[in-house]
Amino acid sequence: MQPRCRQSVNETVLCSPTNLTLSWRNICYKVKVKKNDSYVTDFFKGRRMKYISILNGVSGVVKSGTLMAILGSRYQLIDLVLGNPFLILLMFFIFSGAGKTSLLATISKRIKKRTTGDILLNGKLFTRELMAKISGFVPQEDLAVKSLTVQEHMEFMAKMKIDRRYRRVARSQKIDVLLLDLGLIELKNSKLSTLSNGEWKRVSLAVELLTEPKILFCDEPTTGLDSYSATVVIDALKKIAVKGKIVICSLHQPASGLLDHFHKIYLLAAGNLAFQGSLSEATAFFSRYFPENFDCNFQLLNFLFNTTYSLGYNCPSIYSHAEFFVSLLSIIRGNEDECFKKISIICEEFKKSAYGKKMTISIEESYAGTSVDIDDGDSKDIPHPIFAANYLPLNDFKKIPSFQQLRWLIWRNYIDYKRNSSSIFLKFLIYIIGGLILATPYIHVTRNIDQRSIQNVQGLMYYIVTETIFTFHYAVFYTFPKEMPLLLRDMANGLYYPLPYYVSKVAVMIPGSIIQPFIYSALIYCITGLRGGLISFLYFVLPVVLGAISAGALGCLMSALFNSFETASLLSVSLDFLTLIFSGVYLNLGNLPARISWLKYISQFYYSTEAVSVTQWREYNYINCSTNIDTPCIATGEQVMENFGFAPDNYYIDLMGLLAIFTFSHFAGFMAIFYRSFNEPVY
Repeated sequence: MQPRCRQSVNETVLCSPTNLTLSWRNICYKVKVKKNDSYVTDFFKGRRMKYISILNGVSGVVKSGTLMAILGSRYQLIDLVLGNPFLILLMFFIFSGAGKTSLLATISKRIKKRTTGDILLNGKLFTRELMAKISGFVPQEDLAVKSLTVQEHMEFMAKMKIDRRYRRVARSQKIDVLLLDLGLIELKNSKLSTLSNGEWKRVSLAVELLTEPKILFCDEPTTGLDSYSATVVIDALKKIAVKGKIVICSLHQPASGLLDHFHKIYLLAAGNLAFQGSLSEATAFFSRYFPENFDCNFQLLNFLFNTTYSLGYNCPSIYSHAEFFVSLLSIIRGNEDECFKKISIICEEFKKSAYGKKMTISIEESYAGTSVDIDDGDSKDIPHPIFAANYLPLNDFKKIPSFQQLRWLIWRNYIDYKRNSSSIFLKFLIYIIGGLILATPYIHVTRNIDQRSIQNVQGLMYYIVTETIFTFHYAVFYTFPKEMPLLLRDMANGLYYPLPYYVSKVAVMIPGSIIQPFIYSALIYCITGLRGGLISFLYFVLPVVLGAISAGALGCLMSALFNSFETASLLSVSLDFLTLIFSGVYLNLGNLPARISWLKYISQFYYSTEAVSVTQWREYNYINCSTNIDTPCIATGEQVMENFGFAPDNYYIDLMGLLAIFTFSHFAGFMAIFYRSFNEPVY
């Protein structure tokens, strides 16, 4: 009888075995892309899409204690300029497309759609939730809030990833041990934005090691690093693997000698499996199994080394194994047919070789006894056999509740805002300077008011509202497009839910949307000499503040709907000009046709302008008439409001209208974030 794993709140609850086998068979992955049609064709026939195969039925297997590298072919455009026998210019333009990241994301169950094939753990199908629980994924991009320090980033991720029963002291000790092991302890108080590429890769690795994952996926961990830094990172991964973990890395252009650190290599060529095995086995395979033909890539090798090769593809001693394999499997422009034919032969020869048969047997052994059919959405009550073996306590992980997620997300956003306070203050300063410039022509505008002054006062009301709404509306457009990759990654890893994330963004925005318009309104109120005491001022400033808040909410909606600032602006500007018409300056709101009169109720410009106009004009019981008896006389503030189509009793209705826009916009914005977080691809 196997002993149960000891569970403690000071230890990881995921104490899985060290003999895991991850296998995959016949994995296919397609992406939908737009056909290369003209704009005219798209207009008349609609946008036509087509599917491109990225992975074509690839299989593989990897066991605990293994560090495996995935390498892929590339497309090479080679220009040779031989104007001088002593001057040779060689240019490489390298494009990805072998399927390395796609394969990594597929077998880690990070890709949600458009994949077929089987992925098994110890011979059994398993769910995406289980993979998220026992694995970690180190992305290629540096996705984080860069204003945090290494220590703050680790504390936030530890709180989100580790079981909530962990004591604070235990979490801090785990963080210190990881930082020490990865050589980051001296950088714990450094901002993430100041780290080098190699240091950042190690921080990303430390984050994933917080939960002691049994399977670790790393997407191009050496990209952008010098050879020394790349070796440091790979050595760290190898130390993790030899402790009984599965570590799988995709590599783009590994440094010379880097493949020697890996136990296994996995070669992809145009979405097909070309080889899986050790480095020595790969060298033996390519030097033994091919007759002399299909040497499209060796035109390049012969040129570089002035060497003629028999088509036993032997790697020259002065040539990196990684570069040798990648060049061998690459496709050269102008020789596509020959290269595809060569790749096809290599893939077929691997299947027939002893190495291919060895891999096939390992996969079949891992599939032996497969009987539990568990898809990502079905049969969730059937435990995976590794649970039944008392290795992993089923459903024992205690995630922090939503209100604690909200608290920590607000903390992270607050730190980010505080560290970027200079840019926030600069935006506020521009807003205030704009207010000063705006107020200058209206100094003492209410002194000795007459018929000609009515337009001046109403123009001031209009500009106060318009400047505020535009400022806060467009200030948040970069919020979600900038953070969407980070949100998708964190959601895929199960760190937090969309609702706490969205509420945390709103919670940090609102204080600034209250304080800044308050100061702005107070400044203009005093400079221009608007009428009323403290109570009248508070009534005046309230719709300005609500206008700023509702404008920020509508900006969040536009930001959540689109991936770019430009696209969001394209729609938003049109909507703004449409609703701006109903501010009372351009149209008489009391004389609108019935077919368009309802549009004013979706205009925050209408609600805000009417509310501030009501607070000011009700202070005027008498307005001097013109000495010209033929000129119409508007004698009271109430008559002024009626002239512009405003209702004196609509103040509270206007406030409720602004609150309705605020509520609807944030609800729709959250639904957009919720939909995108579950439907857009992570990788």
